[in-house]
Amino acid sequence: MSNKLAYTYEIYIGVPIDRVWAGLIDGDITKKYVYGTRFDGKLKKGAPYAYLGDGDFKVVDGEILEVEPGKRLVMTWKAHWDDSVAKDPPSRVTYELSQAGSATKLHLVHDDFDRPTATYTGSTEGWPLMLSSLKSILETGKPLATN
Repeated sequence: MSNKLAYTYEIYIGVPIDRVWAGLIDGDITKKYVYGTRFDGKLKKGAPYAYLGDGDFKVVDGEILEVEPGKRLVMTWKAHWDDSVAKDPPSRVTYELSQAGSATKLHLVHDDFDRPTATYTGSTEGWPLMLSSLKSILETGKPLATN
């Protein structure tokens, strides 16, 4: 039995799986809901990826661990967004997509934390907002207005 921390979140999005998949990997879409960062990387096991901010600053980076297009994406997650997370060890993010009638169920697991690090705290606060904004973008064409 592992004592590692894990964060799980599920959301139902009223569009087909292929659109949700595109929302996870298309940098033009991620820029609208992942705090202004664009996903950049090849979807191939062992390939590096990053979420790039202004000036191509790597806000998060890591390695693709598993890819099943339209179904599952697993990657390491190393945060760099501020000094509090810079020394944290990498964690892991898993996206799983499944059909839910005419909608898509997106199941997220962010795990492999030894303790409640700054990355854990920041990520668990950020995931509901990011994935709710993804849902809004895909269903209405507009990200959530939160300010």
